[in-house]
Amino acid sequence: MNPYKENAKLSLDQLIEKRCGTGRYQILALSILVFIDLNDGCELILMSFLMPILKTEWQLTSMQIQILTSIFYLGMVLGSILTGFVADRKGRLRCIYLSCIIQFFMANSFLLCTNFYHMIFARLGYGFVYGFSIPLTTTMISEITAPDVRGRFLIVINFFVSVGKIYAFLLAFLCLENFNQGHWRLMMSLSSTTSLIVGILAWIFLMESPRYLMASGQVVEGLNIIEEIIHKNQNNTGLISRLFKSVQPEVSSDPFKGSKYGYISAKERIAIEKWVTKVFRSENRGTLRELFNKNNKSTTIRLWIIWFCINFMYFGQLLILPFILGSKQKTFVDYLTTVLGEIPSIILSLLIVEIPFLGRRNTMAISFFCASIMHVWSYYASWPYFFARFFMKESWAMLYPYSTEIFHTSNRTLGFGSSAAVGRIGAAISPYILIPLFDQDTHLPFLAFAVSSVISLISAITLPYDTVGKSLDFQNSDGEVESNKEDEIKEIMMVLIEKKNQN
Repeated sequence: MNPYKENAKLSLDQLIEKRCGTGRYQILALSILVFIDLNDGCELILMSFLMPILKTEWQLTSMQIQILTSIFYLGMVLGSILTGFVADRKGRLRCIYLSCIIQFFMANSFLLCTNFYHMIFARLGYGFVYGFSIPLTTTMISEITAPDVRGRFLIVINFFVSVGKIYAFLLAFLCLENFNQGHWRLMMSLSSTTSLIVGILAWIFLMESPRYLMASGQVVEGLNIIEEIIHKNQNNTGLISRLFKSVQPEVSSDPFKGSKYGYISAKERIAIEKWVTKVFRSENRGTLRELFNKNNKSTTIRLWIIWFCINFMYFGQLLILPFILGSKQKTFVDYLTTVLGEIPSIILSLLIVEIPFLGRRNTMAISFFCASIMHVWSYYASWPYFFARFFMKESWAMLYPYSTEIFHTSNRTLGFGSSAAVGRIGAAISPYILIPLFDQDTHLPFLAFAVSSVISLISAITLPYDTVGKSLDFQNSDGEVESNKEDEIKEIMMVLIEKKNQN
């Protein structure tokens, strides 16, 4: 057998699954990064709570409320776009540090707001850093986990957005008297602590994504991080060993040159270098042009439509429900009840996300169909919007892993970030549509949500394929990167160079 044929089809996903498994490091990374999403969920609720209070306290007009609402979403659009360009060029970890620290200071900037114009600046800046942070956790987690657990890990991240909303209710309960008055500055300042803690913990414990490093041409650095993960995951015990596939590390008799621990062999390095050469051919890392090439164009457009519509519905409900509940003299407990409708959907998502005939795409389509029915029903009766949120959250839970996995590593953060940015445009225009509808009829906004659900349903069922069980850098129907003679020649040259270096 020719030596270069061994492990010839080894990919990074296979190397992570074969050598790293799922263990302490991935659990630690998840435990730290979910608090970014917890903070994001918290701020979404707090931003919606601010509007009725500011309208009463500062005597704002409906137009000023619309401006303050949309300026926050405009900041999110700008942040989501920028994070793709930066994270796909400068790395995931640096962006995580940066977003956490800036988010801490922006949350405390609300302490200085005394009028409408100060609030415009604070909400724009806070929206920007919020949008910047959105794609980072899903991108980082997707790139360090094995395919068999990736979907569940990404749904856990999404689950903590809902946990963050419950945390926001706790802060509101402590700081606010009702929907129309309270110590909102203290509430915003208290919410800033999680972002500072996450930034510090990420700096101490986390490493750069090995997939990003390899996409940047730093193969040896990426392999050394893989070896660090193997080292940290060794001897998994307790609950981790029972829940996840553990892999006992073995020191190679022929480690690659530059290996820190000796877990990865020279032949495996050659196979990974071959894989990197095939997968990361493009020089257009982090460019919109790549999102609209012949392979990505239809998927990008459909995902943008879905993100636009689901943000219009999701954030539109967050915007309009305090006004609806406030007009009916409801309490924070009534609002909390609607958010609790998201929790069962996350549990269901964890159970079905890896089932092939359901997976991401089909579950999205079914959920959008059910959401459209519940939204129409909510126009005639108030209680069905609990179930509407259930199905919207189910759709969102599947959209997160699908949008992360469908894009190539070289443009993953940009693909996810641009989708999120387009989605925030849907959120930004929601007050200009929903508030006038609310002024005409309290429940009329739910019909607008129903129309958005139908549009999302059509886009979801026409997506090209599901990503369940697929490699992150999927290229053909077999989940493998296609080969050619030029690649074979490069592979043989790699073997010869490696043998020469060893001699």
